[in-house]
Amino acid sequence: MQTPSRLLDLFYGAVFGTLFPLFHFAARSFARRERGHEIADQIANAFMDVQPRYLEAILDNTAQVMGLKPTHPRVERTAREMVRQHARAWVDFFYFGQRPVEEALAQFASLEGMEHLDGVLAEGKGAILLTAHAGNFELGGLLLRSRNLKVHAVYKPDHFAAVERLREGMRAQGGVVGIPVDGVGFSTLPLVRLLREGALVGMQGDRDFSLNGVPMSFFGREVPFPRGPWELAAMTGAPIITSFLYTDEERRFHARFSEPIRVLGGRGERMAAIEAGMRTYVTHLEELIRRHPSQWYCFYPFWDDPARNTG
Repeated sequence: MQTPSRLLDLFYGAVFGTLFPLFHFAARSFARRERGHEIADQIANAFMDVQPRYLEAILDNTAQVMGLKPTHPRVERTAREMVRQHARAWVDFFYFGQRPVEEALAQFASLEGMEHLDGVLAEGKGAILLTAHAGNFELGGLLLRSRNLKVHAVYKPDHFAAVERLREGMRAQGGVVGIPVDGVGFSTLPLVRLLREGALVGMQGDRDFSLNGVPMSFFGREVPFPRGPWELAAMTGAPIITSFLYTDEERRFHARFSEPIRVLGGRGERMAAIEAGMRTYVTHLEELIRRHPSQWYCFYPFWDDPARNTG
């Protein structure tokens, strides 16, 4: 969440640099996870009061998802709930990341499609687990670790270094190997090697940081989605499995893994196969967001991202 002011950037860097380590420490002593959620709600509410421009972007995104005007009461309730859900996801990440993995596993109410992942790994080609900024994707590493699986997670570093250092440490505790990328001309060779060795590579497919994505219809409007995961699948033959981890109203976890999506065909057919796979992923993501609109975390204008406006 970068601000246009360097002074504000320094201020928020100091705030998050203090707040997140403190919250991480406090999570160790929470007798109840719910206590952390209560604190997270208070922080989320305060954040929206001091940063109304983020709330405006969230309202616009939520309105597009729900097919309503940004001023509709349901849109505002859902938008504000999204900020709280995001804060609670951090609490859960801190809370369960510092406890025996069995405590997190006990919170899973459903686990759907794990046989798809098992079948792909048996082929020995590795797989790309394609998720999104939705639900609590960070806890996926704990789930996979419980099955003696290690995932290499590709991520764009957080703007605030203190936040990213803490997140990286928590990933490592969960058995996740982080692979940072900046979205600008990064080499895919390490990822190609990992997949050809049969490894699991986790990626997020809902944000086009490189600004060379493929336009897809998403909730009635075209918006670019990143092609990187799909080009990687085409190069290595590794299938893509869409994977989402979300929570229900009782704060229990649900995980869903899709059937493998394979990017097949010769050079002339590659782009058509990529676009077909991307449409499947976008359909899966739309289904998740329709059911849980407050669990898709996007704090900038998704359809009207100013970063794409070069005119």
